Amino acid sequence: MVDEYLVRSLKRVHDQAASDLQVTEPTSSKTTAERFNQVLTDFQEAHPDNDRLDRIDEVEGKTASLRNHERANEDLRKIKLKTEQIADLFELDMEDFERLGEAGEMQPIVIQQHATQETEVTAEQSAEMNITVEHIEETIEHIQRPPEQKEELEKLLREFNEELEGEQDDTRLQQLLGAAAGISENVSTQMAQRALMYGVTSVLSLAG
Repeated sequence: MVDEYLVRSLKRVHDQAASDLQVTEPTSSKTTAERFNQVLTDFQEAHPDNDRLDRIDEVEGKTASLRNHERANEDLRKIKLKTEQIADLFELDMEDFERLGEAGEMQPIVIQQHATQETEVTAEQSAEMNITVEHIEETIEHIQRPPEQKEELEKLLREFNEELEGEQDDTRLQQLLGAAAGISENVSTQMAQRALMYGVTSVLSLAG
């Protein structure tokens, strides 16, 4: 059981990093990194026996400047990824974050699995469009799943990326995304976000 305060704190950091990534001018990642590092420490102190959690590193953060702009954005992307990894470790998926948001918190970046119609790509989702295969592989590495399920996710990711870079068959992409969602919603969400980079909007109704 995860303390509700920790979950809310994790969500705030996640949403702040997402919000900062939307800013086009030089943005500091230092304050958000400090908040993430504190939340990470709180989680590690509350769960000292969780080896996977212990392997998640702090993020240094950069001050705002033209020279540091992209480096600051990279820190923010790392923070978002690491918050999602922590959420997955404790089976706190993005839908759990959304339910917390209904109580008045900032809304997270979520692509709904059971959406009834295709929606427009929002500014928040656009900020996600720099997600790399390496980011998704790192998520797979840290999630609490049996080795065989991780191997299956890696295989699905490879096939998904090959399809994106090839014919982009919607049916096949949806099948791969659905299979990934059956193992990890966080991974399937990131795969869908990557698909948006290629202009594939059919995934909006299927990502978990």
